[in-house]
Amino acid sequence: YKSRNLAYSDFNRAKHARRQPGSAFKPMVYLTAFRKGFTLRDTALDISISLPMGSGQPRHVIGNYDGKYKGEIPVRQALAESRNAAAIWLTYRSGGIREVIQTAQLLGIKTKLEPYPTTAIGASVVNLTELANAFRAIASGLQGQPHMIEKVTNRSNESLFSRKHELEDVLIEKEAMREIQEGLRGNIRLPNGTAHSLDNSNFPIPVMGKTGTTNDFRDALFAGSTFGPKGITIAVRIGFDDYHPLASRETGARTALPVFKEIMLEVYGQDLIGSAPKFPEKIEKGIDVYLNRSIEPPSNPQ
Repeated sequence: YKSRNLAYSDFNRAKHARRQPGSAFKPMVYLTAFRKGFTLRDTALDISISLPMGSGQPRHVIGNYDGKYKGEIPVRQALAESRNAAAIWLTYRSGGIREVIQTAQLLGIKTKLEPYPTTAIGASVVNLTELANAFRAIASGLQGQPHMIEKVTNRSNESLFSRKHELEDVLIEKEAMREIQEGLRGNIRLPNGTAHSLDNSNFPIPVMGKTGTTNDFRDALFAGSTFGPKGITIAVRIGFDDYHPLASRETGARTALPVFKEIMLEVYGQDLIGSAPKFPEKIEKGIDVYLNRSIEPPSNPQ
């Protein structure tokens, strides 16, 4: 990007820049579906869906990144492959976009989200800090306020300020939370998952996460976490302030995920916060069963 005029700025892009999250918002859709009775073992429909765009405007057809539709597809596979059409279908089958927005708010999204169906696939803007906070809530089951300063001491190491940790349980059903945790872990472990590149011997840290890519490759995102209250969450967004597109095919998996990977390796490689927590055996076994195909035929209770 040598042709771009780049300059240093004090503008806090993580906290104040409001940008589309793209598919990094889809966990809110799936968590809503799980709250409504869906499970990872059910199926969704990945089919052509057209949405009204207002009076006098042509309807907008929801497409997938690969330009194809897979029809009936396991919910966990639809999440791992980030199928746009399946996410819209699940939104309608889970009570509509307002239900999805309510779930996002329970996870800590404070920016006003537009009540349009395309919000389900990341069309409404958010800031990166609250997106990261939502992923931390999913990974830990706890809700707290993000902060920059933990403690301030004087020259004698006497505490002048200490942050009070006020963590509360996320007000979402525990079984639904376990389903989304397994689903996002599957995004790494399933061969067709958009973040499957993290499932290799060069990255021994168990994580879960979701990629995101906005229209015309303007922003590339990845948000991911290690498990539980002792884990950490890292959210990465790469994009220009003027919304100039990145290069063609610069997706979240290709552009933002490697940054996440490097930071995670540094944090745990230098033992800055102890060892990486493991995922519960029930989550890993659930994925193992699916990968071995030794599961009952999926059925949709809806």
